[in-house]
Amino acid sequence: MFTIRAVPRRDENSLLAAYHGGLRRHWLPGARALAHLLARTGRGGWSSAERLLLPDAVRRAGLSMRDRKGLHRLLNPAAFPVAANPLKNKQLFAQRAEQAGLPVASGWNPTREALGSWLARETDIIAKPSFRSKGQGVARFRRIGGDWHGAEGAIADAALQARLGAMWQAGGVIQRRLPTHAALAELSPCALPTLRVVTCLDETGAPEVCGLALRLSAGGARPVDNFNAGNLVLGIDDQGRCGTAWLGGGDQRLSLDRHPLTGAAIAGTTVPDLAEALALARRAHPAFPGFTVIGWDVGLTSDGPVLIEGNWNPGTDILQLVSGQGLAETRLGALYRHHLDRLSVACWRGARVVEWDRRGR
Repeated sequence: MFTIRAVPRRDENSLLAAYHGGLRRHWLPGARALAHLLARTGRGGWSSAERLLLPDAVRRAGLSMRDRKGLHRLLNPAAFPVAANPLKNKQLFAQRAEQAGLPVASGWNPTREALGSWLARETDIIAKPSFRSKGQGVARFRRIGGDWHGAEGAIADAALQARLGAMWQAGGVIQRRLPTHAALAELSPCALPTLRVVTCLDETGAPEVCGLALRLSAGGARPVDNFNAGNLVLGIDDQGRCGTAWLGGGDQRLSLDRHPLTGAAIAGTTVPDLAEALALARRAHPAFPGFTVIGWDVGLTSDGPVLIEGNWNPGTDILQLVSGQGLAETRLGALYRHHLDRLSVACWRGARVVEWDRRGR
């Protein structure tokens, strides 16, 4: 994979001007010419899916998914190499969170016990491959009548152990499935609901919550709540209540006030443990130095908020969708500009038009 910085000659808003303007000022003429060429050939800016998802007014003041990666790479120097990135390497994330005393899902650790011994005590588990995003490759296994079952049906204990062991060797994690908070059980029937909480270091270097969205499972076989997998996302008002939900996975914007599978009311429902979840995200940020901005996934469980993972390159589409604002008009956009204005000349000059997302050192 690569990071591509396609830079047009003019920008639509102050955030893009701060990002692209810094690149234009510090790049040599050849790099500027290549970046302008990539922009003219459609390698930057808004994708067709984003144009369908976000209104024109939001996009005029917004940040596209293509542009945000290059920007986040400047602000989050600890993101590469990927193998050493605790917000991409799920085993490293679990270790760092545990060392910091942060609540995370209980999982198997081969340095402590054999996989068979751990599985003997479990009845419902989630397996997550590392270095993947958007819920790709996540699998659920349940013990039913003494036998393990996955999405494809029954699986022998030996076969399950072999599959899970291979996933661990590739950097993945195997964890106990967390129970959904009772207040959200009908709103996220097939996966743990998560709050996407974006924290960014403020002008004093302290983590501040600057973006918030709730993700819910719409139903289906996949044990994930990701929007682009056909699930629901919504904003939360100042009183901690759910707004209208947006359904992902389609070719047009579709808003819902009730859950499409259970019929339960979404709009107006109070989000449980919201203050505790936001406090958890703020507390977690300092445990991951080298990251100016982090998108946290906080699970809303029956035992309280639990840290699921952090994202070094959090998506901008759902934040702009649920808020109805382009990022340049938000507090997060203001903090992006603050940090971009303070980048060193060496940092700007070290940013390439096309950069390899290297896995190793």
